[in-house]
Order: sequence, then structure tokens, then C-alpha cells
Amino acid sequence: MQKELKPGSWTSPLSARLLAESGNRNMWSQVVGDDLWWDETRPSESGRTLIVSRKDGDLLKSPWSASSHVHEYGGISWLAISRQGKTLLAFINKDDQRIYLTEPKGDPVPLTPAPPEGEVHRYIEMISVGEEIWCIRERHIAGEVTRDLVAITDSEVRSLDSSSHFYSQPRVSHDGKYLLWICWEHPAMPWDGTEIKVAEISAGQLFNVGVLAGGLEESCLSPEWSSRNEIYYISDKSGWWNLWSVDLDAKKTHLITDESEWGGPLWQLGMRTLTVLPDDSVISIHGAVDNRKIVLVDPKTRECKDLSSELTDFKPSISAGNGKAYAFGGSGKIIQQLIEIDLATFALSSIVATTHPPIDSKYFPTPHEITAKRSDGRDVFAILHPAHHPDFSPSEKVPLIVVVHGGPTANHSATLDMEYAYFTSRGFSVVDVNYGGSTGYGRDYRNLLRGQWGVVDYEDVIAVVDTLIESGSVDPQKVLIRGGSAGGFTVLNALVHSKKFAAGASYYGVADVTALAADTHDFESRYLDSMIGRFPEDIDLYIERSPLTHAENLTSPLIIFQGLDDAVVPPSQSEAFRDICVAIGIKHRYISYEGEGHGFRQATSIISSIEAELTFYGEVLGFIPAL
Repeated sequence: MQKELKPGSWTSPLSARLLAESGNRNMWSQVVGDDLWWDETRPSESGRTLIVSRKDGDLLKSPWSASSHVHEYGGISWLAISRQGKTLLAFINKDDQRIYLTEPKGDPVPLTPAPPEGEVHRYIEMISVGEEIWCIRERHIAGEVTRDLVAITDSEVRSLDSSSHFYSQPRVSHDGKYLLWICWEHPAMPWDGTEIKVAEISAGQLFNVGVLAGGLEESCLSPEWSSRNEIYYISDKSGWWNLWSVDLDAKKTHLITDESEWGGPLWQLGMRTLTVLPDDSVISIHGAVDNRKIVLVDPKTRECKDLSSELTDFKPSISAGNGKAYAFGGSGKIIQQLIEIDLATFALSSIVATTHPPIDSKYFPTPHEITAKRSDGRDVFAILHPAHHPDFSPSEKVPLIVVVHGGPTANHSATLDMEYAYFTSRGFSVVDVNYGGSTGYGRDYRNLLRGQWGVVDYEDVIAVVDTLIESGSVDPQKVLIRGGSAGGFTVLNALVHSKKFAAGASYYGVADVTALAADTHDFESRYLDSMIGRFPEDIDLYIERSPLTHAENLTSPLIIFQGLDDAVVPPSQSEAFRDICVAIGIKHRYISYEGEGHGFRQATSIISSIEAELTFYGEVLGFIPAL
């Protein structure tokens, strides 16, 4: 028999400490001989990223951390290589951004030289080419940022190509004659338009660089070579990121027509959404946001076969070797698994690693996609995580926490999230809004944010809130809203432009897009051109869209969290909004964290912020939370 109890005050076994300890993040994998390596970021070890072997466990000694700062968001920051019969680990060290070499569990030694005084050099996306490592280099010199493709050997760095501002996914053909890569220029972002370029390799240099695919309004991703020097890649030319091929004469073929996404936004470099197998068949990922699938494609017959799996979402980091393929996935009941696929049968052969939940699964909600209608009739998509506890039922309508994802070119899937479970097991329903501009729903939906950031996003949030209130499932007086980065921007705009929210939580949110345009990192420095307008020509729009401009309209209590080392959204943004809260006398809290950047990685910060947020909600809604 369930006991009726006021939502918010339910006792949950999921403490903030358990939440932080369950927050290990795994991503990239590589087949290394008869072994498999992957990386793991651990909040319990001050957020460091280390490399793990299937056979031998941790390979990177503490306190070393493999984390590139290229684009500030990084990506794949390590590579297993073979030198003189030994398997070595090459990695980008977080502290100084130099590339180091080490034997597994050994003492790292630097491979790249220290940069000249006053300069910052960063590296990412390493590949092994003969006795050299080729990769992307990012240099910060006197306030200017440049990037190039480089070759590294014996502490020397040789530039291969510097004709573009942004690079990703360098790949050498199987015969060693060609190098291909993706590139783009300001003001485009990689989901707007990229090009696939190819060059001939001769004596360690590149010649005859040409464009094979892509353009200003075509986003190409994940190019990979076949054994016949044909290239398979993902393109959204059809309106959806689908599978294409192109040959060295730039003859393109749309292999699979599918109204679902086979790619995603290139926020982190190294994203691999497809892998070409030795027989030139292709493994990729496709499907709806709430039901993604691993798919095997025969490019000759164009036959597609989905992997039978209980997982419903997969990270873009597929690897393969020794007759097996590997992918990280999750579902509504599984935080994350690293699965092994037998390529002979295309069936799941084993589970390599599992992120075990810290509490029994009976406390978890069942997330599912819902659709809301705007007043103009357009659909808005969201993922609902209903309030759930096996021992309690609500004595009144449950509070609703609206989550706004960051990016804003990103999305959330219908998978188990411990942070959401922290709230749902205490009596809150959580809804994650994939507002217009989100990925996963085709290019047209993604482009809805063009010129409309600060309008479409918060209007879509309101549409979802109205739909859930009309359904009678939530208390209209107890709607809360939270989000980080671009999600924080939408949170602040929703709070200053509506009266629907009892309180809000902004994590390192954008408060002033005028200041952001003038003071942010290079990767996103022209992002606002497409989402708002050109700066400073359209400064009036920037002023109008900034939550800070309308901050005096704020009537809802607000809690603000900020990392003091954030280079994406500087602390001055949160501090400015805090100062307005002080000036107008609105209930608020401002909490900052030393040593944290854009997103909290340390267990102490995760614990502190989530407990402070829940306590703040309790003060506003009138319940005593069980921390």
C-alpha cells in the first residue's frame, strides 16, 4: 500500500552523494590488439578523464587527465599507437594541453614541445600515420585563434594544411595515398554547413586539395574510407542526416533515404556515427529521438538491418575490430552500457561494461516522448519523466520541473537520468523540452531557431507547460524551470517574460547576448549570427533578446550556479543577473565554484548544487525536502 505524502518531501534512497558517484561518463572506444580501451570521466577523482582497458583496468596514472580544450568542449583526447613492438597511449594532458606518451600504467613523457611564452597550443583527434601522429592543432596567439592539421614526430610539429578555420575527422585512406577531413568557416557552425576535403599524400605532405561534398547549407559528418577509396559519410542535404557515398571524382550517391537522423551536432570533435567494416558494409545509428537503433547497411543492396537491443539511445562513438563492433548506449532503465556486437551474426554478443545505478530500479520513472501544440499549430516535442516512488503517492497534484537543454543545437533522449531520478523519486515530474532548434527532428526543425533564439525556445517551453497543465497532471502553481548554458538563457527569458513559474534555476546561463557576442570563445563567437543577427549591426535585437534587459520584470525566485573557470559563459553573466536580483529585492541565491568550468565535473560541486537547488525549491513551494 502506497502512503499519500506531499510531493517534494518524499524520502528517496538516491542521495546527492550517490548521484555524484554514479556520474562516471564513458565515451570513446578503440580496439587495441586483442583488447578494448575506452575513456571514463570520474567526478569522484576531481573530474579527471582516464583510459580503461577491458583486460587491465585503469591505464592512466593519477592525477593525469586526458582532456583536450580545443573548441573549449574538447572531444576524443587519446589514441593507442604501436611503436617498436610496444603498445603506447598518446593523450592530451588537461593541465598543459601537450600530447604525452606512456606505456599503459607508466609514467607519461611529453611528445609535443612546450609552446612559446604567451602562446597556448592545443591538440585533438589524433590518428597514427606511419611513425607520426597527425591531428588538429589550435593555437591562441595575442588574442587570435588559428587551427591547422599537423604531423608530430620526435617533438617536432609540422603543419600539413592551414587553409580552413575549423577542422574535424582527419582520415587516411587504406592505401595511404589520401587524407580526407571535414572543415568549415565562420560564421557557420558544423550543423549549418561543412565541406569534405581530400588531398593526396606524398613524402609526408599534402597536395591537390579538393572539395568532395558539402557547402554552406549542407552539413556533412563522419566521413570514412572504404577499401575501394570510396567515402561513406552523413549529409543532411535531403533534410535529414542520412547515409551518402562519394568517390574521388566527387560523384555523390544518396544511399539511404530515411526521415530520421543518422548524425548529430558536432559539439565534441571525434564524433563517429558510422564505421566501415572490412567488407565495406557500414554500421551507423538512426531512428527517432526516443528509439535510436544501431543499423548495419549493405551499400550495394542498400539493405538495412537494425540490431535487436533493449537500448534506445547510442553515443556517436562506434568502433570495430576483430570481428566485433562496440557502442555505448542507454535506455529508460539503463544508465549506460558498452556493448559488443558479433559482426558475423549482427547480434549482441556481450556487455563489456555497465554503469550500475546506485539504487534499485523500482525507484526510476519511465521516460517517454510527448507532443505539445503551439498556438500556431506547430508541434513541440518533449521527454516526460513522471514522478514515481514505489512507496508513496502524491497527496496533491505534483510539482513540475521543466528542463531546458543547452546547446541550443542539441537534444535530450528518453533515457534514464540520475539527476532527473533524484527529483522524480521525491515527487516531482520532470519534462525535458526539445524546443524548435533541437536536433533529432530534421533540418527544418533545427532551423526554426534561425533568427529566433530568445523567442522560439521559450515560447515552445510555455507550450509544453500549458499542455501538461491542461492534462490535469501537474499543479499550475508549482511549475519550476531549470537549465544550463543556452538552457539557462531560455530559463531566464521564460522567467522575465511570463508568470508561469514558481521558481527557476540557472546553471551558468547566458544573461546578456550582447556581452556574449563580445566575450566568448572562438568556436561559438559567430554562432549568434544565425540565431539572432549580425553583431554589432543588429545590436537592437541583441539587447531585446537578452534576459538581462528585462530582468526587472522578474517576479519568480531564482537560484544561480556558476563555475568560476567558465570560458564559454563567463562568470560576469551570472553575476550581472545576481546583481539585478539584489537590486529589485527578489528571493535568490548565487553559488559559484572554484575550479569548475562550463559544466560541473567534481563530485563536491555536483552534490552541493543539487542539494542547494532542492532546498531552494522547498523554501519556495513550502515543503521540507529529504536530502
